[in-house]
Amino acid sequence: MQRRKLLQYAGLAAGFSLGKIPVWASAKNQFSALAEENDNILVIIQMFGGNDGLNTIVPADDDRYYSKYRPTIGIPKNRLSKLREGTYMNPALKLGTNNGFFGLFDEGKLAVIQGVGYPNNSLSHFRSTDIWLSATMPVNDSQRLDTGWLGRFTEKLNGDNLPEHPTCMNIGNSSSLLFQGTKGDLAIAVENPNDFYERGKDILSGDNSMSDNSYFASERNYLLDVSIQSNKYSGVVKKAFDAGKNVAKFDTEKLSAELQLVSRLISGGLKTKIYLVSIDGFDTHANQGGDGGKHSELLGKISKAVDSFMADLKAQKLSDKVVGMTVSEFGRRPEENASNGSDHGAASVMFAFGDAINGKIYGQNLSFDKLNANKDFVYQFDYRRIYDELMTKWFKTNDATTKEILAGRFDIIENGLFSAKQVLANQIEPTNSPMVAFPNPTADGLFNLKINLEKPSEIDIQVSDIQGIMILQKYPSRLPAGVHTLPLRVGDVPGMYLVNVRSSERQEVLKVVRL
Repeated sequence: MQRRKLLQYAGLAAGFSLGKIPVWASAKNQFSALAEENDNILVIIQMFGGNDGLNTIVPADDDRYYSKYRPTIGIPKNRLSKLREGTYMNPALKLGTNNGFFGLFDEGKLAVIQGVGYPNNSLSHFRSTDIWLSATMPVNDSQRLDTGWLGRFTEKLNGDNLPEHPTCMNIGNSSSLLFQGTKGDLAIAVENPNDFYERGKDILSGDNSMSDNSYFASERNYLLDVSIQSNKYSGVVKKAFDAGKNVAKFDTEKLSAELQLVSRLISGGLKTKIYLVSIDGFDTHANQGGDGGKHSELLGKISKAVDSFMADLKAQKLSDKVVGMTVSEFGRRPEENASNGSDHGAASVMFAFGDAINGKIYGQNLSFDKLNANKDFVYQFDYRRIYDELMTKWFKTNDATTKEILAGRFDIIENGLFSAKQVLANQIEPTNSPMVAFPNPTADGLFNLKINLEKPSEIDIQVSDIQGIMILQKYPSRLPAGVHTLPLRVGDVPGMYLVNVRSSERQEVLKVVRL
């Protein structure tokens, strides 16, 4: 497109695309300073169509699964992979060089979250997708959902300066509600870094700013500024792509290729925080099939793609900084239909994977004894509980921001998605110091202070934040000789706290971090 025509079109529309970068004329700063806060990365796999949770994680010990609900498309028990007593995994999820999802579960790096959903589940693909991506529960069917939870999250943390690397990336050629902020799309969309780079080079390059204060000059100069930013990101992405590499073998399937690209960009040093990849085909009303059928084939593609992705990151010593999760707009009905398929349902299964994940099964099997009025599965976990934990534990977001983004706070699921190894690095009590605080970091603000006294002593303990504000609490003022463990707490806000401990023998200041 010629530059002049681009500007003409820009004057007629609220938004347009520069190459594959969505641009909104009202937005001042499209990218977040979040990219500079830590190295943690989130990869989201969107399963378009509504994944059948019942044939993904199968309650095969319940005879009703075969006799009443899935007589035709049920997965034979002797083909399933057993996770625990009564709970089995679709055999397609064992595909991959390292046994796919099953292998990750066996390593303790895959969370199987059963019965994920939300109140009054919508069975519309479009509406339910919007609810998942926006993390907003509409008050009525006409309420517009026009911002995504990660769009709001990124926008909330915007700084005045554009970060060196794009914060969010959609692998593909379209935008997603997930990354929509109040002023537009906060992500770049990339299919091929070389093509992205070539498009970026030609965008408004060489134009000069207009000096007058007219509205046209302001808008035109803004477009010029965005074009420079767009050109910059096209170069940054290509540089990371050229510098990166893939060590593991990937299939040529679409999802595998997308995760291969993500791994290569991470390997090349791109500091993008959030990646979105996708796979469609899960609207299995007809010919879903059982073992080896269409649905199982889709699960196999995911298993092999994630298997290669994690192996690639691990081989390059990058796997500890990446977690992934699957999302799908809803599940399927318990009872198969007359077309060898399954219809739109409510609660389903969700996966989270990575070195930092506390790999286990969360929740109980989808229960035939607890169907709702629509004879559908009842959800056990609100999906926003997972989002809440990702923000607070993985991206270290403070309570106030999380509450604002999700319009409330949501409890972590069971004992939490993140492993003690990653989140509570010092969970095991050390013994080589007379004064030790553990676990440190602490996920919930509670910690223990271990003191080894050679003789009875008066003690004084002061816990404060880094601004010096004291956190008041009770503790004994005098302790006998010996080893003592005192339960204490830091403040409610994530960050660093100082624990000043004074006894007749010594004084020491310990640092405790709340995640």
